[in-house]
Amino acid sequence: MVKRFIQIILFLLLALLLFFTYLSLYGISTDKFNNLISEKVSEKNKNLDVNLNTLKIFLNVSNFNFELKTNYPKVFFQNKEIKIKSISTNISIKNFISKKINLDEIKIQTDKNKIKNLIDVMRIYKNNPRLFILNKIVKDGFVSIESKISFNDDGSIKKNYQIDGKIEDLKIELLNDNLIENINLSFLLKDKEYLIYNLSSLYQSVKIKSNQIKIFNNKNNFVFEGDISNQKNQMDLSKFSELLNDNLRIFLKENLTVSSNNKFNFKLTNKMKFSDVKLQSKISVERLKYSNEAFKRFFPGYKEDVKFENNSITIDYNNGDYQINGKSKLNVNGDIDNVGYSIKKVKKNIFYDFNFELINSAINFKILNFTKNKKDKSLLEIKGKYLASNIMDLDNIKFTQDENFINIQNVKINKNKKIKSVKDIKVSVLNNNDKLSQLKIKKNKNNYLITSKIFDGTKLVDEILFSKDEGNFFELFDNLNSNISVKIDTAYLNKEDYLSLLNMNMIIKNNEIFDLDLLSRFPNNEEFKVSIKTNQNKEKITTVFTNYAKPLVKKYKFIKGFEGGSLDFYSISKNKKTNSNLKLYDFKLNEVPALTKLLTLASLQGIADLLSGEGIRFNEFEMKFNKDKGLMTIEEIYSLGPSISVLMDGYIQKDELISLRGTLVPATTINKVIGSIPLLGDILVGKKAGEGVFGVSFKIKGYPKDLKTTVNPIKTLTPRFITRTLEKVKKSNW
Repeated sequence: MVKRFIQIILFLLLALLLFFTYLSLYGISTDKFNNLISEKVSEKNKNLDVNLNTLKIFLNVSNFNFELKTNYPKVFFQNKEIKIKSISTNISIKNFISKKINLDEIKIQTDKNKIKNLIDVMRIYKNNPRLFILNKIVKDGFVSIESKISFNDDGSIKKNYQIDGKIEDLKIELLNDNLIENINLSFLLKDKEYLIYNLSSLYQSVKIKSNQIKIFNNKNNFVFEGDISNQKNQMDLSKFSELLNDNLRIFLKENLTVSSNNKFNFKLTNKMKFSDVKLQSKISVERLKYSNEAFKRFFPGYKEDVKFENNSITIDYNNGDYQINGKSKLNVNGDIDNVGYSIKKVKKNIFYDFNFELINSAINFKILNFTKNKKDKSLLEIKGKYLASNIMDLDNIKFTQDENFINIQNVKINKNKKIKSVKDIKVSVLNNNDKLSQLKIKKNKNNYLITSKIFDGTKLVDEILFSKDEGNFFELFDNLNSNISVKIDTAYLNKEDYLSLLNMNMIIKNNEIFDLDLLSRFPNNEEFKVSIKTNQNKEKITTVFTNYAKPLVKKYKFIKGFEGGSLDFYSISKNKKTNSNLKLYDFKLNEVPALTKLLTLASLQGIADLLSGEGIRFNEFEMKFNKDKGLMTIEEIYSLGPSISVLMDGYIQKDELISLRGTLVPATTINKVIGSIPLLGDILVGKKAGEGVFGVSFKIKGYPKDLKTTVNPIKTLTPRFITRTLEKVKKSNW
């Protein structure tokens, strides 16, 4: 009997064990509690409506609870469906037996739901500005979650909740219709702490990744910290143009290949305002292109772009202030050099320091006639700051190459890129003419003193005489009003000719030369004077005089063999219109191709041979002309000499199109004409003048490199020619 009882007990225990095992592993299905659970959910939140499918009950042996689970229930929040995979909860065995079911904890695993639908649900539950903005920027995407939520007795959610989830194919629209697409990430949400990890996205074809982003709820702020990066990828900068300032848009020359690693943290207020933004970045840019017409003046053979290659950049940004350090390769016409720089922003001021290690690049300082050749090691340093007042202060610009140096200090530039002032300039270079050229410019209050023991002004004079730029050098300045004094012991005009003890005083008013006096002498003690005066009608009167014209005339390369001569120049200008008169006296010249060709065409070979031999002498040359914008109108050129005389007029359009016409007459003809005049002819020429009247009219027209010359013989001289000849003859007592 006892044995039988023990068997029954063992059987019952075994059956109970098997039942519990089955219940733990497979559970049992029932819909008995569906309505009860739905009612309990509604009690917790009246907006939530849950329609359960068959309920499965599992035994949790570890804590002696029953787990109730249902798959694919219908869940609605104010008639908006939320797709659910499963819902489960735990109930104590005691409460289960007594049918006292309390939902202390619930686990929810969702299916993929449209994010915009969930935002709508959340706005119904608790609307705020963040959700409103979120609803505006989110355009598409799906989310799936696994959550574990505990409830208080009043139905509120306990702070120990945890939500795991994934977001897929999220699309966000930023300002100006910029889209961030293909956002995929995983997330973990806890009370006051959120974690985003394994993030990947696509912005303007740039692939973006993040290992981890943490978000903390701190009172009225959300604190973000994490990392973001992109692998080497080509960026279309035109699509980022709205995000860039004017200083960066200059690099929008081509797509960029960029990679970066970034760490960040910032705060976001409840009002969606950013604060305490910090960023540490390492950026690599394969190539940046920059173009500036001014580079043509400094880089021989400059084509169209300067390239900054293999750019390595670090950025440390702290709440509006930042430190940027970078290294790059400077590529000019295929010549590679190193560049290093540092840019620092403190409050509203920006400080910068650039260092160019120039070895392979050639640099031409044209105005100084100095060239840094390839393979000559040199260094260019630029230090300065950009002030909150929109003033750029170039503290120091220094170029050094062996013993040569150019140093410019304290250049202030306003927001319109005009120079407000320059404090100090020092130059000492052995130039292309093997001449030591030295210069000092010093500011004293609002005035400038320029001094030099020796200065080669060859290229400076060329710039003044031949520059096609009709602008005013002083237009580089911001309303310059100053007195400028210049003292140069020796000033070279070319390789051979120089001026001694050059003194110049100049008054500048509103970026214009108001008054100028220059006095110097050539080694032969011949005087050289220049004067500019402004009268009451705001007309500028310019005069130049010297008894030694050769150094100035020889600047014109088409004239060779110029000897002797005095120069007298007068000009009056107003509103960029000038009327001028140039006179040369008692000079000789040879090797003038245009004149040689004209003489040859006129069958004056003897005079042509003379021109190319010992030269042709002229008693006087006078040119009356005016300039208005790009047009030079030559009212008259008259040249009188023992061999020939020439009278002509015409125009030159922007130094491109030349059109001249005139008359050329040998001296024998002039003698005959003058001799035919009663009494005057007898006095000036005598009875035996040359016989016959002979001369040519000519036209010279075309472009400088393709001039066409035509001639026609004439038997009669124009009254104008005769009148001008007589005027000159009388003055010269010929």
